[in-house]
Amino acid sequence: MKKFSLKPLGDSGMKVLCKSCFFIGLLMTFSLTACSDDDDDTVAPVFPEKQNIVCNAGEKKEFTFTANTNWSLASSAIWCKFQTNDTEEYIVSGTAGTQTVTIIATDDNQKVDNISVAKLELTMGAQTIVIGEVTRSAVGYELKIYDEEGNEIQELNVGYQTYASFKVKANFRFAATNLPGWVDLEGNALVGAVDQEIKGGLKIIEDENREKYPVKASEQNVITFSDESGKAFYSFPVFYNGMTPEKIDIQTPTSYATNWIVSMDGKTFTQKSTGGSTGDATIQKRMPFTIKTLNDDYVLVYMEGWEDMGGNKNISEIDASMLWMQCDGEKGKINLMIDEYSPNTSWGEPESRTGYVLAFSRAEYEDIKDNLEETIVENGEIAYKYEQRNLLIAFIQKEVKEETEDKSFKIKKGGWEDVTPSKTTDQSILELLKGNYYIDDVYSISANAGEYFSIYPLLSESEWSGTAYVINTRDENVTVNTEVSMDGDGMYFGITLPNSFEEDLIVVFKGTDMLFKKALVITPAY
Repeated sequence: MKKFSLKPLGDSGMKVLCKSCFFIGLLMTFSLTACSDDDDDTVAPVFPEKQNIVCNAGEKKEFTFTANTNWSLASSAIWCKFQTNDTEEYIVSGTAGTQTVTIIATDDNQKVDNISVAKLELTMGAQTIVIGEVTRSAVGYELKIYDEEGNEIQELNVGYQTYASFKVKANFRFAATNLPGWVDLEGNALVGAVDQEIKGGLKIIEDENREKYPVKASEQNVITFSDESGKAFYSFPVFYNGMTPEKIDIQTPTSYATNWIVSMDGKTFTQKSTGGSTGDATIQKRMPFTIKTLNDDYVLVYMEGWEDMGGNKNISEIDASMLWMQCDGEKGKINLMIDEYSPNTSWGEPESRTGYVLAFSRAEYEDIKDNLEETIVENGEIAYKYEQRNLLIAFIQKEVKEETEDKSFKIKKGGWEDVTPSKTTDQSILELLKGNYYIDDVYSISANAGEYFSIYPLLSESEWSGTAYVINTRDENVTVNTEVSMDGDGMYFGITLPNSFEEDLIVVFKGTDMLFKKALVITPAY
């Protein structure tokens, strides 16, 4: 970068002869000609957008711009200089590309009651355009910022999900007048009186993407404090350290990650409607997920379930050389693919296999990787903490048979007489069960006081282990005689209706995954 030790002509009070103006013009023309020898003279200059910089005497600011051909940049004020290495200049020049120059504001010709403005003029070819204005505060104004411990600082931290606090104090009435569009100022405003210490806070505005990446302090991202008369401006760079390193957010195709079935060819993913779901889900070929963590730095863990000789359930991490599931994608947008499964049952290979995929932030994974299985597996299951926070999917890959039988309830009155339930249409009951239990699957029967019913919810042993509750339409628990037992038709919930039976009873069935599955309304037969 070439530089010239010339004083500019823009300050009031400076007396400059016309000959000096002519000399500077000739010299600038000469410098442009000299540095454009290697360039194509036919390149049309494209000028960058104008930038505004505020500063105070003694401060340094960085100014970045892009030029598409040879250029020179000049300051119009004696107090505004460019620093190159150990020298200070009024004109600098260079070749095409992105440039960053350091601006120094001195106290030369500083006014007591007025601001000073220097224009930064960029020349390319035969054209000169102002691409920046540097505004220097008037004399006598002072503003400082401090951290929560009272230490003076020059940059402000932007918090993630909570406000990063700071303090401001000035010898003039001030207000925060400018900040980056991605930063939220606590309270949406910050105003301070003379010599009064004011507390403020900054937090990133999340958009599901920007919060993942740290932002370094720079002159492109500043918060500005100004006095009400426009005579003083103090700007400070802001920086953002990114998400909490251990934090991870996962979006799955449905509201919960369990109870998936994958076809033997690995191309169809199916999840049946249960509590917390809005209906059956079917996904073809690839299952999509979104993972949000610091710098998109996460680790995927692939695990499989198996039983030992004693029938005890176990879950182990799959060796990298034996993986039968994999993910592709980038920047947190990934797709899961499952290999085809063709078991050789004559060799003892099971007819189905169970898989799990979990995602961890890099920081969390580094903490647990040496004891991975011991940490995330409890009693042959993924520990609840990790199921809720880190599990992408838990599935069984097996042959999928078309189901044609009724999947509502099988009900026997007196233990032998079949009773056919019907879909409930009572909106108040449907709203109660949907709002409080996330249940869509609701059926009803009518009955008389004192009658006994065996209720089979038609759920597998892995889905239901006998947990059910009896409530009324006010969502209050009702005490009745009940039992859980099993016969040739499977596990059932037995209930004897009270002798005084004048209002609806609702039996709510809770699954092994702690989600409510379905409900049966028993209505008095008037």
